[in-house]
Formats: sequence, structure tokens, C-alpha cells
Amino acid sequence: MEKDIEKLLYDLCVDWGFCIPPQDSKSLKQSDHLEADEFACAVLVAEGMDADIEVQWRRKIRNRFIERFGPKLSVHDY
Repeated sequence: MEKDIEKLLYDLCVDWGFCIPPQDSKSLKQSDHLEADEFACAVLVAEGMDADIEVQWRRKIRNRFIERFGPKLSVHDY
């Protein structure tokens, strides 16, 4: 799961410029369970943005997560 999250974070950085700090990236990659919206909010907050205001970005990041993993991802899926 860690490698898949790492790949998604890399793609968000390259595609849209969301290159979150290493400590935030590490926290997401070490999660046992992630939901699409939770992931999107965490990325935005790590970028210093308000996830409640950045609705379009939140939706785009959430949708990218869902395209890859479905609505949620768990270590039990691996």
C-alpha cells in the first residue's frame, strides 16, 4: 500500500504541483486505512490550503484516488 500511495503522491506533484512535505507524505504512506476524501483533505492541508474552501481541488484529488483505489484503501486489501 505504501508504494501505491507514494506513486499517487508523485503523480499529484508532477501533474498538479501538489508536492507535500516529506513528513506529511510519510504519514499518509504509513496509514493503515485511507478514504478518498480524507486523503484529498490531507494533501490540501499539507499544502497550506483549506480543504473546505478548495472544493474543486478536493474533488479532483479525491477522484484521482478513487480512479486508482476505489473509495477507500486499507492494508487489508493487500
